[in-house]
Amino acid sequence: MKLSHVGIIVKDMEEGIKNHETLFGYKQLGGIVEDPIQKVRVVLMGHSEDDPVKIELISPLSEDSPVTELLKKRQSIYHLCYEVPDIEEAKNQARKNGVVVISKPIEAPLFDDRKICFLFTKDHYVIELVESVHHH
Repeated sequence: MKLSHVGIIVKDMEEGIKNHETLFGYKQLGGIVEDPIQKVRVVLMGHSEDDPVKIELISPLSEDSPVTELLKKRQSIYHLCYEVPDIEEAKNQARKNGVVVISKPIEAPLFDDRKICFLFTKDHYVIELVESVHHH
């Protein structure tokens, strides 16, 4: 498992992008993607595509977005994302280690429809898995 990105929730996407550009010298890697299934807008930020760990900014697409509640609680650091070769295998392995599966693997538009899933660790934080390649 290799760390891929850190997910940060922002109230306002455009403002969030500007803040990360100014503070870290990050630039936007690709466009803002709307994900109606997850009810969020997402964008990847980094110094370049080769950045070993990127930042994913996430803002609610609607009031009933799962991240809306977290914004109210002022919890901005949302998840760490790990890249795995096989998401089903990684998910099952994690489950054996006492990790709770929050959402089962689904395709993510931000990652060219590679599969992602969310887990909750024994240490009480959210991790995301993203499959490194398409498995058909």
